[in-house]
Order: sequence, then structure tokens, then C-alpha cells
Amino acid sequence: MKGIPAALRDLHDALLVSIEFNWNSRDCVLRFSGAPNPDLQRAFSISFEDVTLVTAPAEHPWGTSGSVLEVKLDIPGKYAFVMQSGDEIVVAADREPVRTGLD
Repeated sequence: MKGIPAALRDLHDALLVSIEFNWNSRDCVLRFSGAPNPDLQRAFSISFEDVTLVTAPAEHPWGTSGSVLEVKLDIPGKYAFVMQSGDEIVVAADREPVRTGLD
């Protein structure tokens, strides 16, 4: 099994700001305000193309938090962002995600 793509590494404590899914183009963008990792201390986004699934529960079973705990890859192309709230945001896509910095 392929490992976690570089775009999804070092996201522990990254603060999620928004999720945008364009139904027609099947693009999904997760925007973050930053993370403690020295390379991610400013706003950045992670973009997915050819998306087939997006789930974004906000039930907060562990308490309110907008930060990432970890990213899991159970099967190739299906990425689970485990939030510190206990929710799991899942994005499935045919292409590997891309991370870009925002100005």
C-alpha cells in the first residue's frame, strides 16, 4: 500500500478553516490557517481533484476543536483527517492531493 502523500504530512495541530467542494468539477479544497510545523506556520491549502467522496461530520465527540490530530490512509485514494474533536473528515480522490501556501 502506498504511504501518506507528502501534501498530507506534518499536519498535526493544523487549524482547519474551511472545506470547499465544487460538485461539477469534483474539486475539493481544505484551507488551513497554519500548523506548528516550521514549514506550515502560515495559511495553506490542500487541493484534491477527481473527488468521489467528501464527508465532514461536526459532532465533536471529544470536544470542540478545529485542529487535525492525524491523517490516515486506510485504502489508496481515501484520506481521513482525524480531528482533535474526534470527527473524521474523509476525502476520496483519484489523484494525489497538492498542498499550496496562501498569501
